[in-house]
Amino acid sequence: MKLHITLLCALLSLWSFTMDAQDINATDSPKIQVEGVGTVSAFPNAANITLALKFVKPTLKEAIADNEKATRQVLAVVKKYVVDTTGIKVSLISTDKQMRWNNQLKKDVFVGFESGQRIIFTLNDLNRLQDFTEEVMKTKIYEIEQVSYFHTQGADFIKQAQEIAVADAMETTKRLAKAAGVRPGKIVQISTNSSPANAGETTEDSYRIQSYSKAIEVRTVSSSGQLLNFTVRVALQTLIE
Repeated sequence: MKLHITLLCALLSLWSFTMDAQDINATDSPKIQVEGVGTVSAFPNAANITLALKFVKPTLKEAIADNEKATRQVLAVVKKYVVDTTGIKVSLISTDKQMRWNNQLKKDVFVGFESGQRIIFTLNDLNRLQDFTEEVMKTKIYEIEQVSYFHTQGADFIKQAQEIAVADAMETTKRLAKAAGVRPGKIVQISTNSSPANAGETTEDSYRIQSYSKAIEVRTVSSSGQLLNFTVRVALQTLIE
């Protein structure tokens, strides 16, 4: 029994040594290391929109009452432009005192109580953005705080860009090997800096479209004409035979 255990331990040690030797050889072997880049471009087809409400009144009760009334009006408009109303997010009401510097008194003076709230939703049809903007501006909304344009097929575009990046890296490897007069072997490592799960990070933003004062500050409220670039980088290591 003791002989069998000793023999088994010896075989395991030999197998481990062989594997370690192979790892060392793979690590020390000459390699070609390149980076491939892949990009897929598309115009956005949807947008995440953040609406802000803000009211300043002599009493906190008045400020909150006006806030709640305006929120109901804005939500009535938003619901016309979404398929799934459960995706509409409404923040809690925030309150504060608003102060303003008085040059004559040389101190901050009380202006009123402030009540604010945000509404966030996704508009899946950019062709309706102009109509939405026109309609929501008729309410007592303070501003369209942010519009983040994106593409609903972003994850698929990332996958396509990954494949393009791999093809680019392999083509570069072959070209460099030919120029160096060597022959590429098997790929020993491949890595990328991007995942389809991160596709939502590719956006084109516009900010602060004020409407309550009717003095509109706009970067753009039309369907974004900016291309979204889904770019992926791939690192590739190939052994030299």
